[in-house]
Amino acid sequence: MTIIESALERAKSLKPERSTGKAAHSSAPKAVAAPTRRASDSAEAPQAQFQPHPVTVDPIFARENRLLMSSAVLEDRGAIAAYGMLRTRLLHRVRAEGWTTIGVTSAAPQDGKSLTAVNLSLSLARERNSMVVLVDLDMRNPTVCRSLGIRPPVELRDFFEQKQRAAQDLFMSIGVDNLLVAGSITPSQNAAELLSSSRLEELLGFIKASVTSPLILVDLPPLPSPEDALVVAPRVDAMLLVAAEGQTPITELRKAFTLLEPFPVAGVVLNRSTDFGRHYAYGYGYGGDRGSD
Repeated sequence: MTIIESALERAKSLKPERSTGKAAHSSAPKAVAAPTRRASDSAEAPQAQFQPHPVTVDPIFARENRLLMSSAVLEDRGAIAAYGMLRTRLLHRVRAEGWTTIGVTSAAPQDGKSLTAVNLSLSLARERNSMVVLVDLDMRNPTVCRSLGIRPPVELRDFFEQKQRAAQDLFMSIGVDNLLVAGSITPSQNAAELLSSSRLEELLGFIKASVTSPLILVDLPPLPSPEDALVVAPRVDAMLLVAAEGQTPITELRKAFTLLEPFPVAGVVLNRSTDFGRHYAYGYGYGGDRGSD
């Protein structure tokens, strides 16, 4: 039995039957009886029941790495608005479907999925109705912490390798309200084996039990990489696919849709869209159809 087959069997035993990715390829979100409760519907604001490690992000470094840390930067307002539209459309599906955990992957390397995951997390945190938790599970090439210019006090890799690390020790606050980050800077060559272990369920279970109104974004490897993203896909609620206009080969994009067909797909993000004239910009759609906004 392959690692992927093992992960699929484990997912079946842990979670009830879900709709397949084919339903997510429709032109509009599927209607349900009632969306999940928003934090604004309750007196309890999003918060964590543990104290994250405070770390500092250099604003100059963040600007150089195209991170949208502050809405006060005039030059970034167009990009922030674009991510705001992406946030709105994604949240519409998340709340309609009752999703908590979204995996972010790409059709090919260098499509900008990690930058998309970070900037989308920042945008979601500004919405203030959820505690956003960004988890870097691209363990062969961990990029989130490097993109932010931070060094985690406890690496996520140590938790998966069971080096006596408690889940609550993994999380960092980067000075942005309603946002927690966990990741590594040290690559792991046995990523698929680590991700297929029960430690992933333990980590996700801890977040859901310890954070009010959590929305978990999981940065995953590109789909062409060895098995890693497909090991995690059955254990998150939906996948978000990132591609780059003019860069991602159409054959890789078609292959990505084939690989994701068994799983719910939250949407497709098109980076570097010439419709916007900025390298921050995106298009968004379902089943490969690019949105017009």
